[in-house]
Amino acid sequence: MKTTKRLTALALSLALLLTSCSGGASATSMHLRKTEGTVGVSDGEGKDITAKDDLGLYSGYQVGTQEKSYAWIDLDRVKLTKLDQDSEIEIAKEGKKLEINVKSGSLFFNVTEPLADDETLDIVTSTMIIGIRGTCGWVGENTAALLEGTVSVAAGEQEVTINAGEMAVVTEEGALDVKPLTITSIPAFVRDEVAEDEELTKAVLDTTGINLAAYSTAPYKDALDRLKERGEILYTEIVDFEADGNPELLVLHTREDVDDELLAYSIFRAGPEGVSDLYFGRMPRREVGTSMELSLVESDGRLYLEEYRKHTSNHEFWSYDGSIAEKDGVKPSWGANGKDWTMIYWISRFEDSNHRTGYKISTDLYRDSGSRKPEERFEEIRSQFSTVKLLAHSPDGKSLVVDAS
Repeated sequence: MKTTKRLTALALSLALLLTSCSGGASATSMHLRKTEGTVGVSDGEGKDITAKDDLGLYSGYQVGTQEKSYAWIDLDRVKLTKLDQDSEIEIAKEGKKLEINVKSGSLFFNVTEPLADDETLDIVTSTMIIGIRGTCGWVGENTAALLEGTVSVAAGEQEVTINAGEMAVVTEEGALDVKPLTITSIPAFVRDEVAEDEELTKAVLDTTGINLAAYSTAPYKDALDRLKERGEILYTEIVDFEADGNPELLVLHTREDVDDELLAYSIFRAGPEGVSDLYFGRMPRREVGTSMELSLVESDGRLYLEEYRKHTSNHEFWSYDGSIAEKDGVKPSWGANGKDWTMIYWISRFEDSNHRTGYKISTDLYRDSGSRKPEERFEEIRSQFSTVKLLAHSPDGKSLVVDAS
């Protein structure tokens, strides 16, 4: 009984209320507007129904997506929801009361006209209920986030207000934690959806200061399709390597026509004249006993790729790839044959036959007087870079683990 009361109180206290100007419409019709990939639909009795555009949805219906699959649901044409990949929802409707139960995954919502006074739209997860009146954001199992508006959120004895650009997260202890939105906290499926609507993109930019259009993968469709023709896309991420507000697309992928290759990585940038290929790197398969890592690292506010390799013979190797453009976008007048992107450093540390430690340092960019000892220069270079995240690794030179996914 005590547990039931606690859960009921938590559900009620997490209702997010937001009122907008202009009139409302009744949530009397629901349709599966369109799908992408593999989407399943079942009715209130669990019977499978073929998913198709403009399929009518009714109380008790369930919609589920698989990997790299999405579903868009219209509610009276003025309330849009988008179901992320690997997600499942169930619809419950009674009169003018509509509930969307997010059983797994995440759901984006954009209510362009507010509800009438006598109707409700609740998005429910295992930990919260979000009462929607007319706003835009997304919901995950333990997260409610807003791109527009201001809402009050309460949990137990706590009560907070979150604004556009903030998210409320239910912790393991059942407490509410309010955090600011960053571009990395906004899921890719939300970024892409907002970026396709210029008016909504501008509204989100005005309310949060985040330009989601710059972080959408939509402009890279042709480049990604070309990579898919040769192999598999393992991971994608929009990364502002140069910290100049003009981000790039990082792609980890495979090439089936290259036998000795474990992993390839490509970097693209979308600009006014189209998408340009900035950089390509590869991790070839190595002899058994060689471990390898590919990481995103930071130095002086900018991001780079670090490839690390260690042999059983106690030979370690690091390379650092990234942009050499100045912060204003101007190319330097020296080194790298005028390229924007290149391998900046490649350094190694090894043990010789007499068990003495040796160092090798190479670069075609930075001039070094050679006055410092190799070990001092080695440590200086290594200390310039700090790890942001491990992207992928191979424990043995033959198998691959994509950590970032």
